[in-house]
Amino acid sequence: MSDEFKSVTFEVRPDGIATMTLNRPKVLNCFDEPMMREWCDVVARVAYDDAIRVLVITGAGRAFSTGVDLNVLKGERSTASFRYYYRQNHRGFDDLEALEKPVIAAVNGLCYGGGLELALSCDIRVAAEDATFCLIENQLGVIPASGACNRLAHYIGLGKTKEMILTAEPIDAAEAHRTGLVNQVVPAAELLPKTYAFAEKLLSRAPQAMGMGKHVVNLCLNTDLHTGRYLERLGQSVLITTEDAKEGLAATSAKRRPRFTGK
Repeated sequence: MSDEFKSVTFEVRPDGIATMTLNRPKVLNCFDEPMMREWCDVVARVAYDDAIRVLVITGAGRAFSTGVDLNVLKGERSTASFRYYYRQNHRGFDDLEALEKPVIAAVNGLCYGGGLELALSCDIRVAAEDATFCLIENQLGVIPASGACNRLAHYIGLGKTKEMILTAEPIDAAEAHRTGLVNQVVPAAELLPKTYAFAEKLLSRAPQAMGMGKHVVNLCLNTDLHTGRYLERLGQSVLITTEDAKEGLAATSAKRRPRFTGK
């Protein structure tokens, strides 16, 4: 299955856990246009394939990703055409965030610039002990422009977000965990096994409830409390009609583990 792509690899395990690996290790998995198109294709495939339950994203070699290929920034475009170009690129980040299935970033090595923004578009971040995180854009005379200014403050607060953007200095995995940027830190040799173990736990959870949960949480970040509670009620009114909800209630009453089917 991975032979279909050149800039990423894509594999699906029999249990429904899929893995997309950014596969430009010689350039530290920086994004170019072909890679962005391929990862959008992967997200669409995961969205449409009900057999895929969880998506794991990682990087080949010694980096998760160092972000956008600098040739993109060197291109001669008018400001209006550049904004349009970036809007197209943002589709990859936004579609990943909106995917109604769990997405786990297994962060190995360097996670810089757009690579950090890619990790922020995932739901859960598991970092290797030797991973480092940096918003390096200030050293290029620009700002993070694929979600860090928007998403990062929700995880680590305004002060730390501004510090990372203004200083362009890296932080290690322990600091990333302390600030809330990553969920778990594990030994580098155990990164993928630990990530897959976490993903396997999600296979026993209700698929529609997980998808609705992340969808409502994402929407609530950008709305007032009243609208947020309305969205919760709306989501719950949909879920309560599913077979999984009936199974969950029946299993709880019978004191057994539920067997969810995603219906």
